[in-house]
Amino acid sequence: MLKLKLFHIFLYKINMFLTNISTIFKTEKVTQLKEQSSNMSVILESLDLEREYTPSMWSERFATSQEVLQHHVQHVTEASEVATNKIPHKLEIEYGSTNGQKLDILGTDLPDDSPILVYVHGGYWQEMSREISRYPALPLYRSKIKTIVVGYDLCPTATLAEIVNQILSAAKFVFEYAEKMDSRGVYFAGHSAGAHLVAKLLSNGDFLESTVGSSRLRGAFLVSGVYDLRELTHTTVNDAVQLPNEWAIPLSPQFDSYTHLQERKVRIYILAGQNDSPTFKRQSREFYELLHNTCLMQNMYLEIKDNMDHFDIVECFANDDNFLKNLLVHDIRKHL
Repeated sequence: MLKLKLFHIFLYKINMFLTNISTIFKTEKVTQLKEQSSNMSVILESLDLEREYTPSMWSERFATSQEVLQHHVQHVTEASEVATNKIPHKLEIEYGSTNGQKLDILGTDLPDDSPILVYVHGGYWQEMSREISRYPALPLYRSKIKTIVVGYDLCPTATLAEIVNQILSAAKFVFEYAEKMDSRGVYFAGHSAGAHLVAKLLSNGDFLESTVGSSRLRGAFLVSGVYDLRELTHTTVNDAVQLPNEWAIPLSPQFDSYTHLQERKVRIYILAGQNDSPTFKRQSREFYELLHNTCLMQNMYLEIKDNMDHFDIVECFANDDNFLKNLLVHDIRKHL
């Protein structure tokens, strides 16, 4: 009888053991499936971010994104060569100690007090150059406006924080030059990453307060800019930029203050293309809201340009009749 009881107890324990083993395997399987699902969500989210931050994928003008990029580089290169050949200029003026810290002045024969447009190119802080970014200059020259094209070191040779500081150095040079020439007004324009750099410049109240000639700042044109860098750190853009996550917010204009611009009465034009990605358009709207609602700035303008994408929104700057020149000329006539 005792042996029979012991045998039943033995069978019960074996059954419990097998049940526990089965539960463990099921739990591990569920955990594995959850992990796989989570990994898949991360992959899909990453793919979505990659597309949102690849502007060439949103253009409707060409069959492939590669064609969009090729056309853009060819277009701005040719237009920059035309501008350089037709406008009196002074090139490769050093404003800093490294090779990239140079700028070009186009329209050196214009009256000393001519308004100045300072152009900062894009390229995700890692592509494009000053040499192929002179294309806005010819239409501006015909309207008696000087153009200064700013170059800067690119990632990964320079960090993004270093590039932001280089733009401050370039701006210091420009403001001092404008003061010396008694220019009637200085305007900045930036495209894509260049818009980010101009926005960071505008956010630096201490710099503007202490820099000779900065009182001549009249306005800025921020075209298809990126103002919040947090998501970019999770895309291949960051392969070259190498921006640590903890630096994304400090280097994002979206988290800066611009209240110091109120008394300066600076006009800021925020523009994006209808065929920019939803993320680029959202960032432009959110940056406008920051300036208008949070910083209570007046003289703010937001426009999504019909039928334009991330690239032809600036390619048109080489045309005699383009919105940048028209907005700038209108602002000069109204305020200067």
